[in-house]
Amino acid sequence: PATSVLDPQNRAHEVDNLYVVDASFFPSSAGLNPSLTVAANARRVAAHVNQAHFAA
Repeated sequence: PATSVLDPQNRAHEVDNLYVVDASFFPSSAGLNPSLTVAANARRVAAHVNQAHFAA
């Protein structure tokens, strides 16, 4: 929390159940179009949310 707003699963440290899955999770601007990276990260976070909150 001292050096970042998000944990490794893109969950905000200060707000419960807030996950960031758009390009704002980048610590700085990307040099190229980040759309595929953003989409891949969103899938990764969605899999984590599904497992953490909806798995039986």
